Amino acid sequence: MQSGYGIYTVGDDNFFAGIVAAINALKYYGYAGPIAVIDIGFEPWMKKYLRGFANVTVLDIEPIKKQVRFTDVDSDESPVMKGWAYKAFGIVYYDLFEKWTFIDGDYLPLCNLEKELLPLIDEGFVISTEDGTNYWGSDHESATGVIPGNYMNINAGFLSLDMNVHGALVHEWRNLMTRRKPFDLWYGDQGALNIVLDKYQTEKFTLDKVLWNQTWLNNEMARENRCLLIREPDDMHAWYEPKNARIMGWHGAGWYKLWHQVGVDHYRKDNSEEREKFYKESQEKSPWPIVELFRYFLFLDKFHTPLKKNEYLLTL
Repeated sequence: MQSGYGIYTVGDDNFFAGIVAAINALKYYGYAGPIAVIDIGFEPWMKKYLRGFANVTVLDIEPIKKQVRFTDVDSDESPVMKGWAYKAFGIVYYDLFEKWTFIDGDYLPLCNLEKELLPLIDEGFVISTEDGTNYWGSDHESATGVIPGNYMNINAGFLSLDMNVHGALVHEWRNLMTRRKPFDLWYGDQGALNIVLDKYQTEKFTLDKVLWNQTWLNNEMARENRCLLIREPDDMHAWYEPKNARIMGWHGAGWYKLWHQVGVDHYRKDNSEEREKFYKESQEKSPWPIVELFRYFLFLDKFHTPLKKNEYLLTL
């Protein structure tokens, strides 16, 4: 394990655009620390491109898949790629940072995450945003030991903590996903994380989801169209007018929407009908300032050779 703070994310060829935009945005807002990208299926040129960023490491998921099987069934099947479990498996296997923030491949940071979140991590909090409610019943109790009841759900796609304080919880999160029979009881990685936190009555420190994680708010915010884009030489940012506050990160509801809104295809197979469907579904689902920020950071030329767009695909 390395000392200090770092950022994890994860993706494949479909998430490449989002991860490039996220890395450029992090660096733009002043983050200079390490970024670890868990590779679940990038094309070779994409891996090479990501490694061209300063302080970016690409972590291979294949060694983990070959070393882990489900623990409660007689099968050679690996649990690593089931239900987004690769997040926890990658973090635990590589164990790069004492303190970290994990962001999904469709999370666009609009601030320096280290500056904003590290003080809270240092206080020992598990930091995320509220994302609905979970009910754990008798089946969950018998499978995990959690006390039945209603609990706040936090989003596992935007998560920060200190391994010195919460490392055992992270390992149990990962271990829970090696059990095939009850896997569907906790709805993949997010349910598994929450059931572990709730089992030990761990405090969940939640950030304002309007400003940090809009997974279930995007369509509403797009309809309101009350996000304002600030264009300054050293500060391109979005504000949410009703709260008069800066948006600190944008989490896509439907991971391909922002990409299609700027004319980049997430669907890399030759299927024009599917592509047209995704394109139509994506329009006007994010406020225009967020779309413009995404476009700006995707093609930013300050930290790397900028990407180019060839029709609907990204190229060098």
